[in-house]
Amino acid sequence: MGRGMIILAIGAFMVLGLIQFNLFEHRERIQTFNSDYAKEIQSKNVAHTAIQLAMEQINEDPTWQPTSANPWTREIDDAYIELYYDVLATGAGPTDPDSIRIYSTAWYGGRGTKGSAEYKANSESHQIVSTYLKSGLHFVPEAAGGLGLASGNFTFNMSGSASISGNDASGTCDDIPAITVPTLDDYIEVVDGANFSNMESSEDLVAIDPDISYSPVDELIERLSNEPGVVDVSGNYKGDFGSEDEPGIFFVESYAKLTGGIPDGYGIMVIRSGGELEYEGALSVSGNFTFNGLIIFENAFDFTGKGTPDLNGSVLIGNTPGNNTTLDIDLGGSINIQYDCQAIDYARVASATHLKQNRYTRVSTFE
Repeated sequence: MGRGMIILAIGAFMVLGLIQFNLFEHRERIQTFNSDYAKEIQSKNVAHTAIQLAMEQINEDPTWQPTSANPWTREIDDAYIELYYDVLATGAGPTDPDSIRIYSTAWYGGRGTKGSAEYKANSESHQIVSTYLKSGLHFVPEAAGGLGLASGNFTFNMSGSASISGNDASGTCDDIPAITVPTLDDYIEVVDGANFSNMESSEDLVAIDPDISYSPVDELIERLSNEPGVVDVSGNYKGDFGSEDEPGIFFVESYAKLTGGIPDGYGIMVIRSGGELEYEGALSVSGNFTFNGLIIFENAFDFTGKGTPDLNGSVLIGNTPGNNTTLDIDLGGSINIQYDCQAIDYARVASATHLKQNRYTRVSTFE
């Protein structure tokens, strides 16, 4: 009887030992699985983070492009990453998006020097391949009229051979009103001072749009004014006004006189309080001074259109918040305001170039 009990006891201990061993082994497998899973999640998160950082790098330096042979490498959150991208297609026009494909691979939890073959072999890795449409952020609004009056505090007079057209000169966009104002009172002010024989549009010659506003254009202009590379136009200005390939940002904040021989301009021209745009003297080869893009009069109490400037794109006039200056709009001489939606693209390119911000629209992702 005693010997039988001993045998049973030994058997019980062996069974319990096996159960204990199996539980320990199971717990170890769970711990290993959890550890590997945590490493995999970390490498995946870091791979995504690297793509965001790469987008910031592209914003700061549009020429930056790591390749598969020479990838961008970094350590992020104790993980090692390699990243590069390919340009799949370039936009047909200056404002059309580019198509890029970003390859981001992250390794986490290995032994040895990060980036070494030993480290990679003993790490959990994750690769993300994402395709994006990359387009520059410009914040330039759609034109509401050939001449948009986003202020309810102005006087208006149009005389001589000055003209305004809301018909799209490029023929690629819908026509818009020649002049757009926010209220009925503003409409009456413009109608009383307009020369309708020199205005044209397949839409209304003068339209009311209560949504027309100088905000957030005022914020865009304030931000651009602090960017390096903007040009101050003052005095007897003889410089250039950008080009089709490199449109610029130009600020007129005091009296400026264009004394002849000025080539066509491209981009954004901002005429602020106290500024006056006048063109006289010798004519350029084209016959007059031409600016293509967005022309903004901000708190400008002297909008004197005498002379012979051609403004292609759109013109916007407005007051910043808290500024109640009455804008004295006197369109005389031979000034010509011609809506052209493609010319406004020069303004968008100039803004995007200076702000160095892109919008990335994800098309697809493979993991």
